[in-house]
Amino acid sequence: MVSGGDDAPFFVVGCARSGTTLLRTMLDGHPRLAVPDESHFVIGLAPRWWRPGGAATLDDILEHPKVRAWDVDPVTLRARAEAASPRGYAAMVDAVFSAYAAAHGKARWGDKTPGYVSYVPQLARLFPEARFVHLVRDGREVAASLAEWDWGARTAVSGAWWWAHKVRVGRRDGARLGPERYLELRLEDLTASPEETLRRLCAFLGEEFAPTMLAYPDRVTASGRPVRRQERHLARPPTAGLRDWRSGLGARDQEAVEEVCRPMLAACGYDAPAPRPAARAYAAAIRARDLSITGVRDIRARLRPATREF
Repeated sequence: MVSGGDDAPFFVVGCARSGTTLLRTMLDGHPRLAVPDESHFVIGLAPRWWRPGGAATLDDILEHPKVRAWDVDPVTLRARAEAASPRGYAAMVDAVFSAYAAAHGKARWGDKTPGYVSYVPQLARLFPEARFVHLVRDGREVAASLAEWDWGARTAVSGAWWWAHKVRVGRRDGARLGPERYLELRLEDLTASPEETLRRLCAFLGEEFAPTMLAYPDRVTASGRPVRRQERHLARPPTAGLRDWRSGLGARDQEAVEEVCRPMLAACGYDAPAPRPAARAYAAAIRARDLSITGVRDIRARLRPATREF
C-alpha cells in the first residue's frame, strides 16, 4: 500500500539547472528520508500501464537503467520490492522506492526528477497523499546554464523561454493542489539561509529538521565516487553567486533574456526589469531561429505544455 500521512512520498521538481541536485543531497542526509538519483521511470512507464493491451511490470521498473544505477544492491532491492507483493502501478513504484529507502535504513522516500514539473497533476493522481516541492532559481541564471549543456537550449535566450514555461506550469499546477501538498522554494533562499529554508521544508513534509542535512559536503567527499559535472559544487557549503549569468552574453542578448524571464521573475519575488518591447521582439526572433535550425534539439517539445493524461 502506498504510504500516507507524514510518511507520504514527496517529489522535488523544477526547471533543469535550478539546484534540485543540491536540495536532493540535503534531503537525503535526513535520517528518515531517502532520495535516490533521478528516476524518470515513474512517468516514462506509467502510460504503458494505461495503454490497452500493455502494462508496466515490476520487472520493467527494476530493470530500468535509472534504477539500475541507484546506489543500492540490485538483489536486495528486488527482494524487498517483491516481498511487498504490490498490485497496481502506483503500488509497484512505491514498493521499489520503499525498498530503496529500507536498504538505506530510511523510513520515507522522495523522488527528485526535475522534469516532473510538467507532470504534477498526473503524479498527484497516482499518489493522492504525495507532496510536491518546486525549487525555483532566478531564470536568468538558469537560461545561461541551460545553454552550456548538450541536452539544453541552443542559446540563453531559448533557455529563458524554456525556464519561463516550466516555472509557469509548475506554479499553476501546484497552486491547484493547495498549500498542504505544494511548496515553492527559491534556490537563492536555500543558499543564503540554508537552515531556515530547510526548517520550512521539513515543517511542510511533517519532519523534524536534522542538522545532518547541512553536512552534505562531508558525505559527498567521503563517498569516494567520482563527482559528476552537475555535482561539482556539492563539496562546498551552500554558496551564493557561483556564476554571473551575463558572462559571455552581449548586451542585446542580456536584455532579451531578462525580458523573457521578466513576468515570472516578478511572480516569484525576484527584482524584475522594466518591460522592453523591442527586446521581446528580438527574443521571439531568436527563439524562432533556434527552432528552425535543422538538427537542433527539439526545443518545441520542451516548451509544449504537458497534456497527456493517465
